[in-house]
Amino acid sequence: MKKKLIKTIIVSIIVITGLSFYLNTKIAHHDTLHDVKVIEKHDKEMEKSHKYIIKVEGMKKELRFKDKMTWNLVEVGETYDIEYEYSKAHPPTVKAIGDLEGHGGGH
Repeated sequence: MKKKLIKTIIVSIIVITGLSFYLNTKIAHHDTLHDVKVIEKHDKEMEKSHKYIIKVEGMKKELRFKDKMTWNLVEVGETYDIEYEYSKAHPPTVKAIGDLEGHGGGH
């Protein structure tokens, strides 16, 4: 009886640890930057694809774009609101860029 209890506890600890590690690397975190200036823009040609990247003031990591068309609209020196997501397994990727709070436009 005591061996069965110890075995159950050990298996439970292994399952909980494994599940915690899996969820920690797979869960996407969302964040928003407001009024940040783009200071660098470049693309990296990889073996089978391109990576479209910008750097913004106040952030050490690069932000990636999934598509070239959106990346092409971004201009160095301009200020944007940027919504992005990231996880431990994936680099920060832009989900939305522009005037995210609907400021301006009062013509």
